[in-house]
Amino acid sequence: MNTDQVAKMVPAIQEALAGRPDLCATLQIAGKPDSWVQFTDGMVNAAYPFSESPDSLLSQLGGGTLEGWEAQTYLTVQMESADAHAIASWIDRYFQKALAAGAGYAIDVSVEPL
Repeated sequence: MNTDQVAKMVPAIQEALAGRPDLCATLQIAGKPDSWVQFTDGMVNAAYPFSESPDSLLSQLGGGTLEGWEAQTYLTVQMESADAHAIASWIDRYFQKALAAGAGYAIDVSVEPL
């Protein structure tokens, strides 16, 4: 787990949780516009660069239920936890496992109204 990045994500996720369903936290690997995750109203929507089903990946990550996906485009996951730190940790694992972020990745964070 990248504790610096998780700590950077938590306030945005807390804000999105408090403002739901009207706020969306967008997290993006700096300099990689195709490596993004959005969180709103208990759901993660994320870039998904693979052709195969995300079932195996989600099994490794745990903590969520697949709601939908499109090959090489996106996946949507209903999070099991409403804890901002747990959600940020899940997103950090997703960045590293699915989006090949590497341990020291930099992140851009924003919270926007829907």
